[in-house]
Amino acid sequence: MRALMRTLTSTVFLAAAAGFAIAHYASPGSSSSPPPLTAHAAAANFSVRYPSAWRRTAAPSPAQMPLAGTVALAVAQPAGAELVVGTNHALEPSDLPTGALPAHLRAALPATPKPQIVTLGGSSFYRYLNLAPTGENVSESVYVLPTTAGTITAVCSAARPSVSFTSSCERVLGTLKVTAGDVMSLTVDAGYAFQLNQILGRLNASRSAASGGLRSGDLKARALAADQLAAADDQAASAAHHITSTDVSLANQPLEGALEMNAAAYRDLAAAALKPDTVGYQRAETAIARSQQALDAVYAQLRSFGYRVS
Repeated sequence: MRALMRTLTSTVFLAAAAGFAIAHYASPGSSSSPPPLTAHAAAANFSVRYPSAWRRTAAPSPAQMPLAGTVALAVAQPAGAELVVGTNHALEPSDLPTGALPAHLRAALPATPKPQIVTLGGSSFYRYLNLAPTGENVSESVYVLPTTAGTITAVCSAARPSVSFTSSCERVLGTLKVTAGDVMSLTVDAGYAFQLNQILGRLNASRSAASGGLRSGDLKARALAADQLAAADDQAASAAHHITSTDVSLANQPLEGALEMNAAAYRDLAAAALKPDTVGYQRAETAIARSQQALDAVYAQLRSFGYRVS
C-alpha cells in the first residue's frame, strides 16, 4: 500500500488593496427630483419601497427566471415596463457567478454575459444589463443578491432599453431589506480575510505537524496522521461556518463543503490503513484528490472576488 506523498495545503487570504471596482448605473442629469419611495411591499425573504405611482400586479415571475415569493411592480411609462423581485432557491453559492443566470435564460441569449458588481443601498449585487432573450421582444436587466436563505433576484424589463427606467429600478432595489438569512459578500472584506487567515493558519500548522506521519511506513502511524488531518479539516470547516461578525464571502459555503469532503476522505484513509485495505486506501486517495480540486475552485472564486491567494 503506497503512502500519500503530499498533504493538501491551505492558502492564506489577504484583502486586496483595490478589490472590485463598484459600478453604478446612473441616469442623465435632470432638473426634476425623482419621485419619493413612499409605498412598501414585502415577501418572505425581503421588503422594498417604491414610488406610489407604481402599482403591484399579479404578474408571474419571468418565463426564463423561475422565482418564488415575488413582488411584481408595473409602471405607466414606459409602456409594459415592470420590476419583478423574488427568490431563486435553485441557485447554490457554488453556482455563482458563472451560473447566476438560470440555464434556460443563458440558452436564450446570443452570448453568455459577464456580470458587473454594483452596490445598491449598501448591498453588492451581480448586475446583467440589457439582456435580449431570443424570441422575446423585451430588454431585461437582471440583479442577483446571494443570501443564506436563497438568491434574491430582480428583473427590470421594458420593451426596449431605458436608462431612466433602469435607474428607477435601481433606486427601488437600493431600499431592499433582507428579512430572512444573511447577505453573502461579493467583494473584498478585510474582516473576513483576517478571520479566514486565522482559520487556515491553524489548519496549515496541523497539516505540517501530521505530514511526516502520513508518509510513514508504519500503517498505524499513517492512520493516526490521517485522523489528525480529518479533525483539523473538520475544525476549519466549523470555524468557517461560524464566521458571523463580518461580511461573509459568497465563497465561504463552498469552502466549508470542500473542507468537509477533505475530512471525510482522510477518515476513510485512516480506516483503510488500519484494516489494512489496499483498495479502500486507493479510493480514499482519489477522494482526497477530488477535495483538493474543490478547494482549488474555491481559491479561484476568492481571487475573482479580489482576494489575494498566496
